[in-house]
Amino acid sequence: MNNDKIFHLGLCMAGSISAGAYTAGVLDYLHEALDNWEQARQDLSQKDSLPDHQVVIDVLGGASGGGITAALGFVGFQNAVPHAQLQEDRKTYTVNSEENIYWKVWVELTQDDILSELLSEQDVKEGYIPSLLNAGFVDEVAEKFRQYIETSSSKNPLPGYLNPRRELFLTLFNVTGIKYKITSLSNASRDQYISEHRDLGHFRWAHTYEGDGRIEVSGSNRKHLKVLLDCAKATGAFPIGLSARLVERQAKYIWDNPYFQKNGKFDRSTIILGKDITKDDDVYRTCNGDGGTANNEPVEFTRDLLLNMRTKQYGDIQPFVNLDKANETEKSIEKRKLKNTSTILIDPFPSHDFDLKAPTEDFAHLFKYVPKFLFSLSSQLIFDAKDAFDAYNIKNYGLHVIAPSRDNAERPEYAIACGSLNGFGGFCNKEFRIHDFFLGRHNCQSFLRKYFVVDLHEPNPENAQCVESVLKAYHDHPEAVKRFSYIDEAGRTQVPIIPDVTLKGKIKTEEKSNPDGSKTFRYIDPDPLPTYQLDMLKANYFSTYREQLKTRIRKIINSVMDGNGIVDFSINAAAKIFDDKIADKVLDLVIEDFRKRGLMR
Repeated sequence: MNNDKIFHLGLCMAGSISAGAYTAGVLDYLHEALDNWEQARQDLSQKDSLPDHQVVIDVLGGASGGGITAALGFVGFQNAVPHAQLQEDRKTYTVNSEENIYWKVWVELTQDDILSELLSEQDVKEGYIPSLLNAGFVDEVAEKFRQYIETSSSKNPLPGYLNPRRELFLTLFNVTGIKYKITSLSNASRDQYISEHRDLGHFRWAHTYEGDGRIEVSGSNRKHLKVLLDCAKATGAFPIGLSARLVERQAKYIWDNPYFQKNGKFDRSTIILGKDITKDDDVYRTCNGDGGTANNEPVEFTRDLLLNMRTKQYGDIQPFVNLDKANETEKSIEKRKLKNTSTILIDPFPSHDFDLKAPTEDFAHLFKYVPKFLFSLSSQLIFDAKDAFDAYNIKNYGLHVIAPSRDNAERPEYAIACGSLNGFGGFCNKEFRIHDFFLGRHNCQSFLRKYFVVDLHEPNPENAQCVESVLKAYHDHPEAVKRFSYIDEAGRTQVPIIPDVTLKGKIKTEEKSNPDGSKTFRYIDPDPLPTYQLDMLKANYFSTYREQLKTRIRKIINSVMDGNGIVDFSINAAAKIFDDKIADKVLDLVIEDFRKRGLMR
């Protein structure tokens, strides 16, 4: 297809923990909508009522649970996936849990309720505590993904909406670190060294290595499949809660990647991975934590990769600088050339408004200051890494966000069930994951029909240029405008970038007057997908886990024993006294959170 008719898409997925079930549901519907559009193109009777531009997914990436889901899409989008369907009764659903990889990994996990697995003490050894919770289930789920990759039959031919040389990135927090050598021109100055801990696993769907740091993976080349799976497990290694992960990569994938070269300022002589690592094929081994620790919404990196691909693969953007050596200011200027391009951020935990409170005198108390300091440090790391103000410019079409939304949710952050327990709630009950998966499908349908749209008569020439392939496709096909457009509250004609061919009528606008005198506009969908009816848990739901929780607490405490009989006896005695109190306190906090979210009676 002519490049002028392509609209390029990057999918960026924020950290999610168990709310990956929501992100997976979004991908499931996006996959279905793109398939439906592709199939409709083959129907000659629909030719005039369809826009003829082509949406192509070039980049997928993310952090934590979002990174895991990005990896699923990296493989899954090229396969025939039977999509999950929920009936109008909001309880009956059909799904092929073996062939739908999004459902298989995030809803099925290893069993309905994996709380028993999380509380199992088998991973705790004397003197060794990998994490507060047993993360063994992660390895079982990764094995499911590996089997899916090796046994799934790829579509033939490749769907038109998927770049055959697409890229995948998974953010990592590299505890081991990468050492950079800094040298001054002054003869009196000695070499200095700094350590970098922001890391990523960077992959390309390709058969051979292309010398640019992208790890090659494909259906016929699976020699780096273990690296991909290890990176997926590592990006989701939530600090303290789930165990850290080891990743092994050949040194060339660090040395050759512009991300690690820091705008061309470093090379293999100044990027030090260990004193014994001197050759391309030497193995660089790292210990890694949650990728969201340092960059939970890697929007700007997604845009960097899109620009790089448009320059080097498509050749339809001619930069004034070498992008591999450009600084951030130069890249920002070049990214303004990203017409016919957008990034979709799927974020189960979008930020909400908050108050800044003046600290009182007791804030300097050690036990109050330290937790707030650590939280502030984490927030600052994420803020520095994002650096995406241009992407978040409301005046252009460069970034769109899909976030949980549900009618009758008391607060926006309560829309998803898996958001309970700071994101771990979905591990407690399969029904929560089912609810969020279908909510993801519902929200994605709404997003494609109502919000991932462009003004057919966009008055701003610069904005119009950003989406010119879409605008031209609709202007050339007036029947498509009649079929898919709607009139918004400002009287503008909006047309979707990805037309949902299952739409059965017109989107309408409803105006509602609020008590404070303001007005709210709603977009009414004629045939929205249903959302899952979630039943509240019984008050005694967690009572069966109390003893197992006590056992794990005691095992963790006892694991610090040093072999001294008196000390060990004292620790064991203390564990028996405090495990009851700790278990009760933990369960009280869990129940309180579930009840305020309307998840428990």
